[in-house]
Amino acid sequence: MDFTMLLDISTGERVSALEHADIEHAISLNSGDIEIVQYDWSLPTSDVWISNFYFLQMSLTPRHQVPQVTYLDVDRRISRSIGRVMLVPPGRKVHTLGGDGRERSLQCSLQPNVISNLLGREPNWDEALLVEGLKLNRPEVDCVLLKIYDELCNPGFAREFMADLLLNNLAVSLVRTLKLHHEEPLENRGGLATWRMRLIRERVFSEQPTPKLNELAELCKMSVRHLTRAFRTETDMTIASFIEHAMVDRARNLLSSSDHSISEVASLLGFSSSSSFTYAFRRATGWRPAEFRRQSRFSVPLSTSH
Repeated sequence: MDFTMLLDISTGERVSALEHADIEHAISLNSGDIEIVQYDWSLPTSDVWISNFYFLQMSLTPRHQVPQVTYLDVDRRISRSIGRVMLVPPGRKVHTLGGDGRERSLQCSLQPNVISNLLGREPNWDEALLVEGLKLNRPEVDCVLLKIYDELCNPGFAREFMADLLLNNLAVSLVRTLKLHHEEPLENRGGLATWRMRLIRERVFSEQPTPKLNELAELCKMSVRHLTRAFRTETDMTIASFIEHAMVDRARNLLSSSDHSISEVASLLGFSSSSSFTYAFRRATGWRPAEFRRQSRFSVPLSTSH
């Protein structure tokens, strides 16, 4: 990964994240670089850095303490906690603060020209898009990242060619989901107001049972029909798919890192029975919950289909 470290705080109470990283798998391609990295920190971390690439990180294990990211090169500093998937555009000055503990991540560095060649121009990264990238909870992007992960862990015929295709697929997914092909700012593209999207994300990714559409509509002070149409306009995906993605994301964490039974996980997610949860989880992932738990705990790479 190509970083320019501007400040490496490695004394006192904080250390640099990069000092405690074990690279499990790595590959360099025409479109960029891919790594699977195991981090192990005994102290909180602090780094100021610039990536020369589009930097995407997907946490493969639950984050013990959610890191905080601050953009230092915008008119008013943007500071947010990051999601399971984080995207930072090239050339941005960023300060990251993280907690101690262990984390395993998939990291992709995508060459800037891959996206600019797709668009025929440089994308417009306004503040709304920078914030969006810090919690990139998009199933389309997740799907491609998991395929990349599987290709690194289970290399097959023409591994480099396939991995390069997947990186280009990732670039297309980013352009589509973030609407980088639109030249107007994100907040002016119609759909849902920023405060409504924030309420939906906070509720959908909360620790409460999976919400119903009428609950989200009431939360946004809209009809179900208006909400579903506006959400589709805003995100290019259905709100039902978004809810399912959040459910699967939370289910993965519960299955891999908790001792709850399958029935208890189903109840926590709002399912009436373990069988209905099993059906929904398998439909979304290709895995039964028990199979997923077994594989994840023995650190066997998970395929995106089964």
